[in-house]
Amino acid sequence: MTPAKQHYEKLKGLKRGSEVNIHTKNRTFYNAIFLNMLTRTGLVIFLADPFYKSGQKFHTIYCNEITSLDLPVSIQGVAEEDE
Repeated sequence: MTPAKQHYEKLKGLKRGSEVNIHTKNRTFYNAIFLNMLTRTGLVIFLADPFYKSGQKFHTIYCNEITSLDLPVSIQGVAEEDE
């Protein structure tokens, strides 16, 4: 499976509002809020963290532009600690 397809599959199952780190060749979006992915085109829509210069702005990126994703712990299959 290609990296773009792997990112597509991961994002397809992600819930709206999840925080992710999205890495591309030229920049990284830390604590980005995932909003939606257009499954026909692989276009990802997210909101940048408000603490950054480009924060509180909507961004779009295609899955094939993503080099790496850091997903929420619950999505990665790590058990949550008991409170």
